[in-house]
Amino acid sequence: MISRKERRAAEHAARKTARKAGFPYTPPQPPLSATTKSAAAAPIKENEPESFILVGISEPGPPFPLFQNISPAKLAANRANAQHSTGAKSPETQAISAQNHTTHGLARHHNGNFKILTSEDPQAFEALKQSLIAEHNVLTPTESILVHNMAESHWLAQRAQRLQDLCIHPDTGAVTDEKNFSLYTRYKTTHTRAFHKCLNDLLKLRGEKRKADLGFEAQKVANERHEMRKQAHYWEVLKKDALACRQLSDLAAQNSKAREQNPAFDDAYEAELAKRGLEKNSWEAASQAA
Repeated sequence: MISRKERRAAEHAARKTARKAGFPYTPPQPPLSATTKSAAAAPIKENEPESFILVGISEPGPPFPLFQNISPAKLAANRANAQHSTGAKSPETQAISAQNHTTHGLARHHNGNFKILTSEDPQAFEALKQSLIAEHNVLTPTESILVHNMAESHWLAQRAQRLQDLCIHPDTGAVTDEKNFSLYTRYKTTHTRAFHKCLNDLLKLRGEKRKADLGFEAQKVANERHEMRKQAHYWEVLKKDALACRQLSDLAAQNSKAREQNPAFDDAYEAELAKRGLEKNSWEAASQAA
């Protein structure tokens, strides 16, 4: 047995299908129980309360007079007439109808775009935007979008403040229109928060970019220092090699001079090497041969 909620959902779906098809819908009647049948068949007594008369009557669904007892010709005429009231079609009339419900201009309207009212100065808004661009030194498209949103949010917050001031008595300071005063207060708070959110996003973006630049510069400096250490080590090795070559050259010159002065120098030198268990190296032999 289905519940009452499920039965109502099924009836709602059936009514919706009937409306789309253009046919009248008659809600189904639940079967009568034995008690209900006997109560309905029993004759109505005189002076009997109405509660006994209504026993067994099912709960009626919502009436749909448009789809009850309607002829096919009338239905076709209604559908044809409905095609003549589809709203604005041209871009000009659509732009006009989009502003039909604009009462204060504090919400994003006309497809979510920002609009300056006829009572406001467009040059003042442009000056505000350019001052913010100059202050934050906009360099990227993302920064330009954030600064543009900041200008719009600040402009809307100031508009809400002006409208809020109109709800206050100029002499007593009492609120004369509490409903609109609360509405303008909410809009001012909303646009003020939007301004600070864009500002925080801009500062966060700048901070991340600064960290990335600092990291790149730090890595560049580290690479340069590493390259300088490599160059210093290379020149230090060359210096030591040159010093060693100089010492060997001086030693070869001394040996050559000693040979000229003492013909028995080679024998004494070899005897000294043999005494120490050493041998002449190839460089010494080559220098001696030279």
